[in-house]
This record gives sequence, structure tokens and C-alpha cells, in this order.
Amino acid sequence: MKERIKSWVLTVLVALSAFLTWQLWTYEPEYDSLSEESTYAPNEELGEERSLQDVVEPDQLVIHNGERHAALNATDDLFSSFYDDLLESRIDNLTLDQNFEEEELYDSPRAVEVIYPTPIPSEVMEQILNFDEDTPNLSLDTIDRIIVQDGGGDTESLQVQFVSHEESFVLEGETNFSLSEFREQYILQMNDYTSVFGYELENDAAVTETIYLPEDSVTYNTLSDTSTEIDYNNFVGLLFSESDYVEQYRQDNQEASFTDGNRMMSVEENGSYLTYVNPVYSENNTDSQNHVINTTFQFINSRGGWNDHYRLYDWEEQSQEDTSTYRMVVAGLPIFTSSGPDLTSINVSRSAGQVSEYSRPLFSLDDTPIDSRGSMELVSGQEVIDYAEDQFEPSQLEDFQVGYQMEKQDSLVVRFEPNWYVKYDGAWYPVNPKEAEETEEG
Repeated sequence: MKERIKSWVLTVLVALSAFLTWQLWTYEPEYDSLSEESTYAPNEELGEERSLQDVVEPDQLVIHNGERHAALNATDDLFSSFYDDLLESRIDNLTLDQNFEEEELYDSPRAVEVIYPTPIPSEVMEQILNFDEDTPNLSLDTIDRIIVQDGGGDTESLQVQFVSHEESFVLEGETNFSLSEFREQYILQMNDYTSVFGYELENDAAVTETIYLPEDSVTYNTLSDTSTEIDYNNFVGLLFSESDYVEQYRQDNQEASFTDGNRMMSVEENGSYLTYVNPVYSENNTDSQNHVINTTFQFINSRGGWNDHYRLYDWEEQSQEDTSTYRMVVAGLPIFTSSGPDLTSINVSRSAGQVSEYSRPLFSLDDTPIDSRGSMELVSGQEVIDYAEDQFEPSQLEDFQVGYQMEKQDSLVVRFEPNWYVKYDGAWYPVNPKEAEETEEG
């Protein structure tokens, strides 16, 4: 009798084990299959493929004439004209000055200073500018401004200096930039542009960094535009190599996500922003032959291209991960969002030689002319400095910039309002001394 009971129990256990094994083998998570409406065309061009010159560009030109200084940003036609001429000019006879004095940077009676929003690696600069073929590799790691100088006298050539505030050296050379054009079209036109003064940052740079702010209050237009949503389904084929293994599911907030079991692409902020994560398992970020700017730029070009105008605004190389940030620009000024995630920048990270993270807006501004809805007066540069030094630690202040604050009023309409921004300890913050003063008075 006992043997019969044992046999019966053993039979039940074997059957139960077989059933559970079958359930495990045939179990499928409750993913939504990619519907016919979600099909995509691999390598579809969603935007333009651009050159490095289109996104690695300065955000300010400063004209020096004796004790007078005037600044232009990309809203001014003269800004583009000068920079285009510089890109086409030949640069040669470069020498490294290891014993320069800081005041020598502005020793010339007439000069134009080209200022980039972030230091540009020399290997990237060599791809942008027209250096003489016999010129050896640039001996500076990074360059954050270029100074074109008219030394006066009978010489027909202009001097050019490449400055790095992270290093204590300056590269000096010559350029065939037209001397007469330099004087007549730029130096003599400076009265038409904003008068500025120099403000020396209190950072740890090898060379004291001077930034330029307006002497008086400045006025910028407020703008509005319509936008077009970018279908996130198009990125599935661009970001996943094996589309047959990609599954779609819904997060708790009902936003769409895709995964192949390893990589993940998510749609956030009510369909306005895309994030992509590709886990790279490595203890060290191995050196790559390409600089992170080249890697990230090529990645964006090959993953749908560029919509709207973007400018390289930051990059960083660390032991575990390298990153680059390309910020949207409208009417020559950088764009920031008022709150929440930064919906106006494309960010790419690299780890162990592979792109590990990618995020970008899922909308593009329409080609129709931007509608001006009036203007706003912003306070002078000195008022911004006084306010920022009161609100922040002065030694951590890195830059001051007028930019547009973007607000999406609905899924299609976006509004751009000018505002002062301060870069503090690596991040950008809006500052409004006038509003703070009105609040105190109220």
C-alpha cells in the first residue's frame, strides 16, 4: 500500500514538473508587437547630414579698436560674414609662444576676437580651418578663442593668435584674410554694434579669461513658431541593429519604450523627447582614435541627421564616459527650457569606444518665418554681474550668455523669450535681476 502511494505521488510530481517547464519555455511577456503603423525604413534620413563647420562655431565676435570694444553675436549679419571669411582664409607660419605676457593678447590697436562656447580640441580645429599643408599638428590641446590682429604699419598680412585658457601657451601665425576688408567692413563698422566691457573670471585657468558683456541694457525680440513632431518609430531602425528582436511596451506613464533585451529607447515628455541607452560593460573607457566630438557628430549624422540649427556647446572626457552636448540655436541665440529636462539639446555619450547614451528632441521647428511678438529689454552686463556674484560663488562663475527660454504652449506652438543665463559650476541657470528687484519691491 505504501509503495503504491509513493508511486502515485512521484507521478504527480513528475507531471507537475513537466507542466511548469512547459510554462517556462512558452512564457512571453505582455509586449505590444510592433504594429503595421509602427514600421520603419532603416537608415531613413529624418534631417540633414551636415559638416563639422555647421555645428562647431563661435557664439560671439568682439571688435577691439583701441580702448573701444563692440560685440556681435550670430543674430548679426556681420558675424556670419567675418567667420565665413576666416574659414576660407589660409593660415600659415605658426609658432608656439611659451613666454607671452597676458596683456600681449590685446596689444594690437585693432583686432577681432572669435570666442567659442566651449574649448575646441586642436584636432577638430584642424578640420575646420584652412591651415597650410606644411603646418605641423597644432601644439595646443584645446583652443577657445582666435584673435585676428592688425598690427598697423606697411604689412599687408594679419596676425592670428590661437588662445587656450587651459594652457599657458599661445600659437601665433599669419593669415591672408584681406587687410582692407578687415579694416573697412569690420573695424570701421563697430559703432553699429553693442558696446561691451571686459569682465575677468576668477577661475583657475592658466591664462585669465575675459568675457564681454554689454555696457547698457539690451533689447531682443520675443519669438514664436510652430513645430512638427518627429515620429519616434523611425528611430527604431536607426538605433537597433536587429529589428526582429525589438519589442514595444508601455511604461506606467503610458509613454512608449522599445527594447531588444539589452538596449532601450524611450519616449518622454509627452512625446517631445527621446532617450536611448546602450549598456556598455567596461571598467575603463578605452582610448579611441577619434575625439568624442568627432564620434558623437558622426553618430548624429548617421542616425537621422540634424533638424534645426544646433551648435556644439559642451564636451567632456572622463575615465568612464565621454559626452558632447549640441544645443539648439534660434535667431543666433542658444535655447534653454524653462523647467524639467533640457528639451533643446542633443546629448551623446561614449563609453569604451561605443555610444552608450543618446537623447534628442522629437520635434523640429517649421521652415516658415519665425513670428516676432514684440521685444524685451534685458538689464546691462554690470547689473547681471552684480546679481550673479550675490547669488553664486564668484569663483565658480564660468560664463554669461543671453539666450532664449523656450516654452511649448501646446503640441505645436513654441514661444521663445530672451533672458540672461549664467554658467555656474558646469550648468546654465536663468537669472533675472529686474524680476528679483520687482519681487522685493512688491
